[in-house]
Formats: sequence, structure tokens, C-alpha cells
Amino acid sequence: MDYLLDSDCSSDEEEELRNVIIAVVKRRRLMCAAALAICLEEEENHSRESSPRTIPTRKNWLEHVAQVGRRVFKKMYRLDLENFNRLLGYIRDEITTENVEMARRSSGSEVCAEVRLAMTLRYLAGGSMWDIRLIFDVSHDEFYRSVWRVVDAINNYEGFKVVFPIDDVEKLSEIESVFRSKSSHEMITGCVGAIDGCLLWQKNPGIAVHNPNRYYCARKEKHALLLMAIVDADRRIIFYDISCTPSTHDSLAWDSTPLAQRFAAGDLCERFFIFGDSAFVCTRSMITPGNDTNFNYFLSELRVNSECAFGEMIRRWGILWRPLEMEFSRRADVIACCIRLHNFCVDRRLSIEAELMADEDEIEIQPGRRVRAPRVNRDGQIVENVQTNCTCITCIGSGRDRAVPDKSRRKELEAVVRNSGYCRPLPRR
Repeated sequence: MDYLLDSDCSSDEEEELRNVIIAVVKRRRLMCAAALAICLEEEENHSRESSPRTIPTRKNWLEHVAQVGRRVFKKMYRLDLENFNRLLGYIRDEITTENVEMARRSSGSEVCAEVRLAMTLRYLAGGSMWDIRLIFDVSHDEFYRSVWRVVDAINNYEGFKVVFPIDDVEKLSEIESVFRSKSSHEMITGCVGAIDGCLLWQKNPGIAVHNPNRYYCARKEKHALLLMAIVDADRRIIFYDISCTPSTHDSLAWDSTPLAQRFAAGDLCERFFIFGDSAFVCTRSMITPGNDTNFNYFLSELRVNSECAFGEMIRRWGILWRPLEMEFSRRADVIACCIRLHNFCVDRRLSIEAELMADEDEIEIQPGRRVRAPRVNRDGQIVENVQTNCTCITCIGSGRDRAVPDKSRRKELEAVVRNSGYCRPLPRR
């Protein structure tokens, strides 16, 4: 810059001329930068106009079914194709896209009812949302919209309603006859259910609840939801409750349900009762193990159905293998949906894939709790007892208020076993 200055100029004139030159250079640089920005913007706009908008292509459902094959289809969705279509027929109207034209304008095509159900079943079976999205080419929001629509449709379907038939003596008699047929020598008569509790793990609910510590199980050092359920002899869940916190004693959780209050009021027919473990109070309508080992064996034959039902449901629906992570308000809905799908599988006599079964010598009756499996003969009768009583301090005694014991019916059943002359088989050596 110095060579542009006149040597005869004074210092003030030199300073003024230097400032003018600097200003001119800055102005030209700004003009060049603005021109470059305009060129880049025009080029970008031109490329957008020339390239069409990419529209996602939905996977054709029939092609997907043909691609995976029937065997893999059942492993992925826990149902074979026939029962998948049967379940779809029950809820199709509730999960079908309502405004097809709008869906096609926004995303190219609608999500069909088959894909909605498939995504939900795969999600409940333990699949990752990210992987399922890639398979069916849906957005994050559309995936969860589809899942919750299907979950709500299954829970609201009248044919999947879970109700203990306390006022239907004929239905109770049918349940009792199946229990009696599965009891060795038809020893136990009058049983219409087996009750137990199961802890299902969840992530800390955080600010979704007033006090998240109420859902913390100190015994297991995890957050959980307590599921109380009654099952029939086919391991179908006919009553459930998820309203109590996991620190609640099983007996107190049962006593707090409306069904238990009806039992206490004598609304259950006198000749019927349910089986429970030592965590419950023995009454006329609730029979628990006593001191007679032979009677306890015959009781365990039927009561084990509750633990097995929990194990089958959890093994089939892999979302229960790990802590539930969805919104807290949706966690009970997911469990309720798994219960109804479990009952659907029981009604359709759908077996669990061999890859999902527990080890041969053990069964998983609760997450992380395994016991020695019962031994059965060729007729399917249990010939070796299974120990399912929980021996932790929480279940043996909690100091909570409990129902008034009434052991009269248990004594009657013990007398029946004693007078029959039958006893429990000797354990294998």
C-alpha cells in the first residue's frame, strides 16, 4: 500500500488516503462474497427443481410374506400366517387408514392394516423400533402411531375381554372340570383358578409419577410393575390386576382388588375356590399349602399353572425380557395387550418355538427366577413335585394387615387326600 502514497504527502494526508484504500478493498470483498452467495443459492434452487421429491416405497405385504417364509414368519411374529390373518380380522376396522388420499399425498402410500399389525407383533416380540422401521420403511412417528392403534384395538376388542366369571356358575363348572381332569386320580375337586404375582421390570418412571421410588423393588434392586393374575388349567389368564406397586405384599395386592372383595363377601359359589401359594391367607375361597406334604403335592400340580402361564407369556413376548422403556402411561397397556395375545395363543393351541423355550431341567416362572421343572409321565400327569413357593422374607411375612384365616376347607381337602390312600411319588435319586 505504501507505493500508492505520494512521498510529498504529509502524515495526515497519508493516513487519510490509507483509510480510503482499506475501505475500498473491504467493499469489493463484500461485493464478491455476496455475488458468490447468490450464485450458490441459485445453483441449489436449480438442483431442487430438477430432482423430483423422493417418495418412500412401502413394502408389499404379500412379497414380504413370501420372502420370509412360513417358518420364519412364525418366529418373527409369534403367530403363524393363518392365525395372524384371524387376529387381523378381529381388529382390521380399527387399524385401517381412514384418509387414504391424504396418506398418499404426504408419504406416497398408506400403511396397510397388515403392516400395522406386523410391526406391533414384532415390537412386542422384542424387535427394535429402528430395525422394524427399516423393514417396512415408515417414519418414527408413524411406527408408534401404528403400534398404539393396534395395542388399543386389541385391548378394546370385546372377544379378548379378560373377566373372571364369578357370576357364571356354568362357566366356573367348565373351568373346574378341566382342573379336576389334570389332577392325579382327579383328587382335587372345586378348583377354578390358580393365583400368583409376577414382577415385570421397567425403567425408572421419573417425573411421570409423583414418587418413582414407590415402583422400586429393593429386594431385586430394580423398578418394576406388579402383575397379579388368576389362570385356568389351560394357563389362560382369566383375571389380572396391575394397580399395586411392586413393594406390595401379594396378599395385600389381592385383597385390594374388587374381585377379592367379592370373594370375601361370599359371591363365589361355595363349592369353588382358587389355589395360591404361602404368600396368601388360607380361607374358604383361597386354599394355600399346609403341613400335609401329600396334599401339597396335589395342590402344586394345579397351582403350577400360574407360574407356567407367566413363563410362557414372557418367553413368547420378548418385550418383557428387558425393562419397559415406553411412556409410563403406556406400560400397563402393553402388559394388558401381551396378556390378551397370550390368551389368543392358548385358545388357538399355538406352541412356543423351541428356540424360545427354557432349559430342559428348569423353567422360568418369573424374570430371572428359575426353578426345577416338574416331571411328567406319558399321560401328562406330574410325577415329581415342583417347588414354586417364594422363600424370601417379603413373601413369608410382611407385617401387613391380612385377611382372617379360615383353614376349614383345606382340612377337608387334606382329609380327602388322606382317605384316598394316594401319596406323592418318591423323588428320583
